[in-house]
Amino acid sequence: MPLSEDELKGLIAKLKDRYAEYSKKNLTWFNRDAFEDRLAMAIRNRMNMEAFILAEIANFEKVREKYEKEKSKRPFSETVDRIIEEQTARIKKYPAIRFHPKAGLEMSHFYGALSEFALHYLPILYVVLPSGGQKDILISFDDQLKDLAVPRGTLPARRVEDHASKIRLGATELELERDKNEYLKESAFLLHEIIDFCDGLVESRDPSFGTPLRMNRLTLEEGRRNIISNLFAGCTGYGAIIKVRERAEAIIADFRLTAFKRRKEA
Repeated sequence: MPLSEDELKGLIAKLKDRYAEYSKKNLTWFNRDAFEDRLAMAIRNRMNMEAFILAEIANFEKVREKYEKEKSKRPFSETVDRIIEEQTARIKKYPAIRFHPKAGLEMSHFYGALSEFALHYLPILYVVLPSGGQKDILISFDDQLKDLAVPRGTLPARRVEDHASKIRLGATELELERDKNEYLKESAFLLHEIIDFCDGLVESRDPSFGTPLRMNRLTLEEGRRNIISNLFAGCTGYGAIIKVRERAEAIIADFRLTAFKRRKEA
């Protein structure tokens, strides 16, 4: 049984209301003016209005379903975008060392962060520590950091130069990603060891750590000595140890490397 004229008018009114509702959410998907134009054309051309309005309703519902489906995906993609933006902001706090034009953002900033730590943070422990076994451990850390992150004149650190060589030799993106992750992992292991070392120093309660630092014990070139002196101005030995620890921990956290810690042997 065909719809009555009043029933058709009722359906048209409801569809107009739906377009009015959804056009406020997204005018591109739900263009009420375009629907009004189609309706006017159907009336002008004396089309079968029942068939026309039922087809329009079916089309509207199909578009609405697709829109709701896409809308439900959007919060997830927006969350991902926000996480990426926040992560990028966290690593950009650290200086970038551009060792190759095709080097990735994360690799460049991590190299910069680790280099800064090696040159301007770890050396303060030479001022803090008395001679002996603890200093030997510090020298070992220093040597490892030089290999990982201290530029050699105009050349990058040895480990970073290895990565640059892979780029120059045309390694695939997957190979470069693996090598970068290996570099981050090696570095994270070392930073965790330095944190544990600092914790051990604090727990030792050496009375000398409570005295102000004597920067004249820092035997480095003037530029680095001035930077380190400014960073640790007013610190006691304990204050310097904690500041070194906090910097290592911040790098680990900002580059999401917390999980990369060597398991202690039983």
